Amino acid sequence: MNINYNEVDKTIEIKDGLKSHLFLMKLLMIVTLTNSVLNLYDLNTENFGFVTILWLVLGIVSIIFLYQFIVKRSGSEKIPIDQIKGLNERVFSGRKKYFITLKNGKTRDLLAVKSESDRKQLDKMFKKNGILV
Repeated sequence: MNINYNEVDKTIEIKDGLKSHLFLMKLLMIVTLTNSVLNLYDLNTENFGFVTILWLVLGIVSIIFLYQFIVKRSGSEKIPIDQIKGLNERVFSGRKKYFITLKNGKTRDLLAVKSESDRKQLDKMFKKNGILV
């Protein structure tokens, strides 16, 4: 588990490569949205068919994912402890995924926390350092 508490800065340091992953996902969604807009630019009612509907759906899906990646998720590697609201979990496809909820409404996924024992260890570290009560 690559999650450490920095006592000097009063931050949580997470080294899991999520920042670069989110950057690549944002870049791919921007490219897809741009491609969708360019394909829908010369839209005629005569040429409205399956391909046009496909590009329209891809553009809408790209906008939804961009909103999620930009507004709702954080990829920061250093999180100040005064910004942490809580430690939560969600079940997706039968697997538990853990994340930190921040006070600004964003969430930071914890890819390094894979089991219940890792979560208990992280919870103990948070309580020891006064992050969670």
